Amino acid sequence: MTSEKQAVKVSIMQREFTIACKEEETQGVIEAAGYLDRQMRTIANNNHALGADRCAIMAALNISHELLEARKSVGEGSEVSDRLEKLHEKIDQAMDNIRQVAL
Repeated sequence: MTSEKQAVKVSIMQREFTIACKEEETQGVIEAAGYLDRQMRTIANNNHALGADRCAIMAALNISHELLEARKSVGEGSEVSDRLEKLHEKIDQAMDNIRQVAL
């Protein structure tokens, strides 16, 4: 496995973002972006008055809640917990990119 980072383009709410990640993390980043996109679209469809930044925050809260619940059911220190933590970090990176574009 390589530690060099590469650029991965993802689309969230019809906006393209470039995320730097390790080659072995590419599929996870793409899946995380797809999951975030679906969450944001669901929120946007149910709350037409919300802007993209507020949809992103609501989606982040929902995903964070899912993560915390999964950690409780799995337990800290497990391989699944570690993978969930990495996914959470990727979601944070995507959210930072969305916030920067929204400004």
